[in-house]
Amino acid sequence: MASQLKVNEIITQSGSSLSLGQSGDTLSLTTGALQSNVLYPAWSVELSANQTFSSGASTKIQLNNAIFDTDSGLDTSTNYRYTIPSGKGGKYIVNFSGKTDSAIDQNGFILIKVNGNSQYNSFQGHVKPNATGNVHLVGSCILNLSASDYLELYMLQNTGSDQLAYANYCAMSGFRIGT
Repeated sequence: MASQLKVNEIITQSGSSLSLGQSGDTLSLTTGALQSNVLYPAWSVELSANQTFSSGASTKIQLNNAIFDTDSGLDTSTNYRYTIPSGKGGKYIVNFSGKTDSAIDQNGFILIKVNGNSQYNSFQGHVKPNATGNVHLVGSCILNLSASDYLELYMLQNTGSDQLAYANYCAMSGFRIGT
């Protein structure tokens, strides 16, 4: 026969941790119960006004309009990045997009840089050759991130002339899926 423990709050002593179950046990929530820390932290940010980016250079998109930011990791005024909060390292799903002029043809890329480095963690959207109309580049990735790692969105094109990154279409969002 299973025992029941009914309490309103469990508080651990300072410097201790709380363990539930043992190896091989399954812990589950009943129907209607919510786990408050699932998929957190989470954020969504976008570019609020068109931004010009030069040919031949990787340009950081100035993501300055926070849609939401559960753990205050966004910098929307200086560095235009998301920083993983203290104690929130783990695996994250990161989504990103950018919309630009059709003139970039097959020379356009969008990528996420982690800690300023795109060599290992670069994700690129390629443009269909002879594309017409505006080009919308999108990507998604799963990253293993540590507290204080930061993410930035960059666009690159090699058309020989400046291009526009379009407001509201250049965006980055993400959430933690586990440790």
